[in-house]
Amino acid sequence: LREKRGIGRYVRNMLILMPQLRPDICFTLYVRRAADIAPARAQLVNLSPGLVDICRIEPVSLLPRSPAEVVWYPWNWLRPPARRAAMVATVHDFAPMLQFDHRWWKVVKRFKQRRRYASTVARADLIMTISSFTAREAERLLAVDPAKIRVTLLAADDLTAAVPARVAHVGGVADDHPDAFDHSETLDRLGINGPFFLTVGAHDARKNLATLYRAMTRLHEGGVRVPLVQCGPNVVLTADGTIAPWIRAAGYVSDAELATLYRRATALVFPSRYEGFGLPVAEAMMAGGCVICADASSLPEVAGDAALLFPWDDATELAKQMTRLLEDPVLRAELVRRGRPQAAKFTWRKCALETLAVFDEAVERHAHRQG
Repeated sequence: LREKRGIGRYVRNMLILMPQLRPDICFTLYVRRAADIAPARAQLVNLSPGLVDICRIEPVSLLPRSPAEVVWYPWNWLRPPARRAAMVATVHDFAPMLQFDHRWWKVVKRFKQRRRYASTVARADLIMTISSFTAREAERLLAVDPAKIRVTLLAADDLTAAVPARVAHVGGVADDHPDAFDHSETLDRLGINGPFFLTVGAHDARKNLATLYRAMTRLHEGGVRVPLVQCGPNVVLTADGTIAPWIRAAGYVSDAELATLYRRATALVFPSRYEGFGLPVAEAMMAGGCVICADASSLPEVAGDAALLFPWDDATELAKQMTRLLEDPVLRAELVRRGRPQAAKFTWRKCALETLAVFDEAVERHAHRQG
């Protein structure tokens, strides 16, 4: 529940929507220790007050004896497995077992993760993946039977409540111009009052921010002095221990502020080479922003024809696409026009409905297997 990134958003939306769609549902949430129960209950109250009436919270040591019909593991792995219930795992991506970071201790960790994935897909009654790409990866990497996989796409429509209303005209500025959008405390704090690019996420190797940094360096060396606002937990320091002069580190921001940044930015630049879904791409389009993203993994599936794509390792091409949006307001307006209909294809309600259907099917399959 505390996770601020995509998996946490996924779980929170499922907890809110599944009881609305099936009022007789009851949950048991498992936490690491008994001391975590009270904080988890407080988080449930903040999320949706009614959840505490239908949700028990227990230490995970009790999970193997769960009396539930189905146990759902939304975090990639079955740890620990239930003994009696049907088991469903959501596999977001296979990045933890792949070769993106070559440090020796990462190699050891990847070996352990591969074993966890293999155990999960073998034990689970059904596997949910958050994109067709991840479903194909399950077949490619672990030879999972396609009949055991169900695709339940993520969404970004929960951001709609945080999207600020458009201002029709401000000082004669058209309503599709960034200066017509709501005020941003983050931009004020960072000293930005003109064009900027935005990136969202951690600096994992697969997120491929190095390619974006090279593209930004090319822009600045060519005289294009546009900053890069980076939202998320960290930034990378240069060799002398400083931050590149064009980076503006925003840290974590609220959903409302993030929606404003998506809209105000010249573009969200999402260079990741490996994503299970790529939630920021859908969020930016839903908020009325432009997107430039890598043509890798699940991102073309999410972006459709509403984003500019580039080869994930080609900083020169990325710099060209960024320059295009700086210089071509017509192109930018066209991408905004395409973006919301593309993002609207993905809804959390649809995801919740499909997830409940998978639970029902898993219970039936489990009962059949038990004979």
